[in-house]
Amino acid sequence: HFRPYAMTHYGGNACERIMILVFMISCIISCTFAFSPTPSLRSHHRHSKLIQARQISDAPSSVNVSKKSSDVIDGEPHVPNVLLVECGFGNDSHGQDATKAAIRACRNAIEFNSVSVKKIIPGGYGAMKLNVILGVPAKYQSGLDLDEVKNVFPFGDIQFIVQDGGLVAPSGRAIKALGDGDKNDDMVIVCAAVQVGY
Repeated sequence: HFRPYAMTHYGGNACERIMILVFMISCIISCTFAFSPTPSLRSHHRHSKLIQARQISDAPSSVNVSKKSSDVIDGEPHVPNVLLVECGFGNDSHGQDATKAAIRACRNAIEFNSVSVKKIIPGGYGAMKLNVILGVPAKYQSGLDLDEVKNVFPFGDIQFIVQDGGLVAPSGRAIKALGDGDKNDDMVIVCAAVQVGY
């Protein structure tokens, strides 16, 4: 009978074996979704809105907000050739600042990577496109400043998709000095998936 090394090595406890199997299965599922050639995000998320920010090289950029029914522009996906999908999360423990949480999520997604863009993207940085999907708690989306979030990405033609997601969890203590309102101990957690391609 085949027994993975981890199960043989860590041995006898059935609970440990189940946890190892769950971890292995979750890794396989994550890889399957991350490398899907033509992701159809909009079909699975009914409450998404599309927000576009154009930034190429060092040219000044702006954020155009438009509520659209899909992540497709002019009949084509914003990033037709997805090379990488980077995921991260960020939170604001006090102050309920969705922008701060989103910035941390985007940084978490990209900061541990080193990619030779000029080698993998024809046209280099000038041709790079980013599709940034943010899962933000619905009650805090109105405070999201995408002009600030955009500054996390130094290069690329950026499109933001903001959808209901993330998490609101109690921090355990409301601290007025850190921006919490009366009796509001909400912690705002944002998830980010950054598709990189051309």
